[in-house]
Amino acid sequence: MYPKKALLIAGVTFGLLLNGCGGGGSTSSDLNCTTSLPKLAGASNSLNNSQDLSKGLLKTSKQLLELSNSVLEAGSNANKEYIEAMLKLSDDIGDMAERILEMADKILIMADKIGDMADRIVETQKIQSENVKLTQENLLKAQANFNQALANLAD
Repeated sequence: MYPKKALLIAGVTFGLLLNGCGGGGSTSSDLNCTTSLPKLAGASNSLNNSQDLSKGLLKTSKQLLELSNSVLEAGSNANKEYIEAMLKLSDDIGDMAERILEMADKILIMADKIGDMADRIVETQKIQSENVKLTQENLLKAQANFNQALANLAD
């Protein structure tokens, strides 16, 4: 008949009265009453907050249940043409992925060939550098010999 909140407040108030609050005349009893009444109000507020939170959670749960049911119904009523189009699209994506993989393999083969060509270029440059060095040494010797011959003629 009565809400739980009203019964709780009435019970605590009655308990406070039995313990001497409200007219006993003693100062220790009055001090106990003044500290207990704010606690009673705080407990009442906590009860209200708890009830509000429970109501909100129940409402959210009901909404989630309705949403889940609507998702299930939507899945069972799906259009066959839509499903076929999605499957076709998935198949086309698979074909494209295979072509991309084939192209990636070709790119890797080309990269290996470029690496081999780069190695050959480096070897050729080493050989040419040695040839240039030998040619420069021979030119310097030829110049030294020519200068020596000119010096011998001048004497």
